[in-house]
Amino acid sequence: MEYLAHKEVASVTLFDLRLSEGELMVYEGCIEFVLKNCVDSEIFRITGCSSREELQSYQDDLKDLVRAYVLKEYLPDKFKE
Repeated sequence: MEYLAHKEVASVTLFDLRLSEGELMVYEGCIEFVLKNCVDSEIFRITGCSSREELQSYQDDLKDLVRAYVLKEYLPDKFKE
């Protein structure tokens, strides 16, 4: 991962980062593990997400990025759904 820039917008810090496809897949896999193995209170404690659905939306965004930009022949099966 490479840091490129950041800016403050209201109460949120937005980051511009450079990530490899492998890094995106690892982050998506970590979210999947948390969703499958943690109860809602643990999800909040670990991630700060207010709901399981919020964390699921982050996972969906990562999956969409991988599906959109990684060459199809290199996609792991779980991203071909």
